[in-house]
Order: sequence, then structure tokens, then C-alpha cells
Amino acid sequence: MSKDRFFLLDAGASRPNSDSPPPGTTVKAGPRDTEGRFVLVETRGEGDIPAQVTGTTGVFGECDTSSDAFDAFVYVVDGDLGIDVAGRAHRLTGGMCALIPRGVTRTVHNLGGVGSAVHVLRLSVVGELPAVEEGAPVGEGASHPEAGEAEGRGRFFVLPRGGARPGRIAVPPAFGVKARTADTAGLFSFLEVTVAQPIPRHTHHVADECIYVLDGELRIDFDGRLHTARQGQFALLPHGVPHAIRPGSNPPPRVLQISSPGGWECVVETLIEHRTEVSRGGRFDPAALNRHARRYGVTYEEDPANG
Repeated sequence: MSKDRFFLLDAGASRPNSDSPPPGTTVKAGPRDTEGRFVLVETRGEGDIPAQVTGTTGVFGECDTSSDAFDAFVYVVDGDLGIDVAGRAHRLTGGMCALIPRGVTRTVHNLGGVGSAVHVLRLSVVGELPAVEEGAPVGEGASHPEAGEAEGRGRFFVLPRGGARPGRIAVPPAFGVKARTADTAGLFSFLEVTVAQPIPRHTHHVADECIYVLDGELRIDFDGRLHTARQGQFALLPHGVPHAIRPGSNPPPRVLQISSPGGWECVVETLIEHRTEVSRGGRFDPAALNRHARRYGVTYEEDPANG
């Protein structure tokens, strides 16, 4: 059953994996957890970044050059990370992130050197990019089968701390879109969110939702059972099962949200666009939410007793 895929992983813990990860590296979600959609690995330690965990995790290190198998999204929680792409060096510090497309030659290393701490989350997406028909324009996130490194470099980007990818409308800083569905050919979207008010019980009918808590406490009501996620903990909320979230701390929790496949930022933009209709007195109206969110495969329970 889909609900059996739910888990809340303690900070510093690792999901069961066929190989033992190197010291300082944990697998937050493996391919069996995500039905093969992605792998999320956390590196938290000193010295060089581990070169590899397993062939499926897509963890890369200082000696890595490229991978044709997966896109990689890197979020630096803390530390000093270097990413060299096409002869250009990029420095990422806490709160910065980057999308490194498949097939792109790169090196990734800890700029702080031996003895310095680095804390990085790496999302490796192994799904196939959709191909466009011959003669059709290559849109954002799409690729010809023969696309090479030059096209891949066109998809590469680095975001500064507090930065966000441009979208259809401007959204408040509390909803930082770090990777849009269009950036990833629909494979995932990645947001940094401050959960300042309760989100009513709702169901994602297609996408899994994954949450990593950066700071504060988040309350998760999944399938009628209440969980508390604290700093460094990770939760996977499988699609098809109702859940609700709300802040459990003051100041409110700051979290990373992964939608796989993507699309969550489209819901956020639409609800912000209609904010005076969907939210009144600091509370969401589930019926009003459904008028706009249903098209994206998300529905909210309209019974007030279950909100």
C-alpha cells in the first residue's frame, strides 16, 4: 500500500542500503523508497566529499567528471563547496544551491579543505528527460536524444542564498523556489519554505512530497497519526494518502520541500495569485483551495472536522 512507504528518518540516520555509505554520508531516501524516482544523500563531515556511495545514488566527489545517468541538485546547508563546470569555478556557501545536468563535465570539492566541516544535500534524479520531435523547438527542460554537454551547460545554474528561480508570478520570500518543474523536465521541483500557518489535510494524487527540516519543528499529520519532525529529520509522504502539516515552533519551521514528479511550485503560485479567496483570517478555505489546486493533482478535504 502507498501509505506503507511513509517514513520519518531521524537526523543523522540512513535508510537501508545495499552498500555502507562512507563516514559522514547518509542516504535519506533510496531508489526503493522513491519508486526509482530519485535518491537523496546527505554529507555532513570534515575533509573531502566522498566520491561515491553506490552506483545508484549518484553521489559525486572531487574526482567526479560527469554522469550521463542523472541530473544532480545540490543544496549547501553549511560549509564551503566548490563546483567547477566548463572551466568556470563556482563557490557555494550555506543556503546556496545548484542544478548540475547530466552529461556535464564537473568537479565538486570541499573548498574548506581538510579539517573543515561541510554539510550538503544532493538529490540525484535518474529518470529520463523527455525528447522533442525533430524540427520542434527545444523548450526549457526538454532535450533532443543526441543533446550533448553544450546543451547540458545551458541548464546549469547556481542560486545565491535567498535566491529563487523566476516563475509565472512573484511569490513571497517564504516560498523560495530553488528548482522549477521546467528546470528539471518535470522530474522534480525543490522549494525552501517557511511553514508559518497550518496547511489543511490534503492529498497529492501523483507526486510524492518529501520534507527536510532545516530548523524549528514541523507537525505532520499523516493518515491520522501525528508526527513531529525536528531539525535534520527527513520525511517521505507518498502520494495518494491524506496528510496535513503545521508549524510546531516559534519562529516557524524552515524546511526543504521536494515534489517528485514536479509541480508543487505551480500550486503555490496559483494559491498566492488567489490568496484573498483561498485564505481568510490566517486560515485556508479547503473548498476555495480545491477550485484552483485540483488541476495540479492536489485536493483538500472540505470537511471542517478533518481540516
